[in-house]
Amino acid sequence: MKLLVVILSLLLVDATLGQSGDAAKVELDEPQINKYFTQADEDKNGQLDKDEVPKWVRKMVDVHIKENVPAAKDEFRTVDNNRDKIVTWEEYRIMMQNLGEGDPDHVVYSDKEQKHKFRTADENGDGVLNQIEYIAFKNPMTTDYVLTRIAQELLEDFDKGKDGKVSMSEFVHHEASRDGDKDDKEIDKLRRTEFRASMDKNDDGDLDLGEIKEYLNPRGVNFVTNEARHMMHEADTNNDNKLSLKEIKENYLHFQHHKNNPVIRAIHDEF
Repeated sequence: MKLLVVILSLLLVDATLGQSGDAAKVELDEPQINKYFTQADEDKNGQLDKDEVPKWVRKMVDVHIKENVPAAKDEFRTVDNNRDKIVTWEEYRIMMQNLGEGDPDHVVYSDKEQKHKFRTADENGDGVLNQIEYIAFKNPMTTDYVLTRIAQELLEDFDKGKDGKVSMSEFVHHEASRDGDKDDKEIDKLRRTEFRASMDKNDDGDLDLGEIKEYLNPRGVNFVTNEARHMMHEADTNNDNKLSLKEIKENYLHFQHHKNNPVIRAIHDEF
């Protein structure tokens, strides 16, 4: 797996959070955006500063999770067509095959990729998903045991030295994730910066399981801080170190996917 693409892209409040095969975009309507902007704008000056933007991010994560859980429960009841309170891989596969390309839940993943996600969410390993496991399947990055499994898989994939940790060199030069840009020095620099500033929290030069898991966790301080930083960088069009409601609306979907950050774009698309 090109798991460098998993890490930073699974972070986002899209996949990252798992609705409809982890690929649904977070699209809030304008009344909602207005409401949450007002809540985050604590000093009521019509702008979000560097302290208020992280609160906006956290709110968006919470809203997304809150909306996804009941949606996953409803989908579970639909997919469980024989009403035996479990979903088999075959039931899920048939449901996905029956979706048209215009369906908002349609996701273009291979059976192999989907089955891997399915097995990862199967906490007790019985080959089927109960409702709780199905919710985890649809919301992998906000479910602790799934997040742990993803982090472990990432660690094992990056850890070429098989010493139970990921060095900066292993992270930066991970071949499977460097298709097309392995000789790009600017990408190297971005990855080193991300490693030092956002991932290696104890500054020991390596990533352990806990650091990778925390980096992926959309509820964690690290994710919120990083997302806020990238939002400010991408959406602050007048460079006043604040975000207006207009700037947020104009860039909302853009910064959900970090299209301008090659490192983040590189770490998620696969899971």
